Amino acid sequence: MKAGDLISFKPIDFGLEDWSNPSIVMSEYKSPNEGLWSVWCDGIFCVIDDTNYEILHLTSSLLDETTKG
Repeated sequence: MKAGDLISFKPIDFGLEDWSNPSIVMSEYKSPNEGLWSVWCDGIFCVIDDTNYEILHLTSSLLDETTKG
């Protein structure tokens, strides 16, 4: 995941209806807090992490690189 990606997220073990609205990844916190991400969701900044949240990539800059050939 990197800044600019469009994602949806939910805490692990929550139901399928609990996914967030589309959210923009703003930045990753620097060490010692690696794996913590600041995202813009529904008009507020949220903090999520790689360990306690399921993350669904809706768009990614990595997808753009693969289509360039």
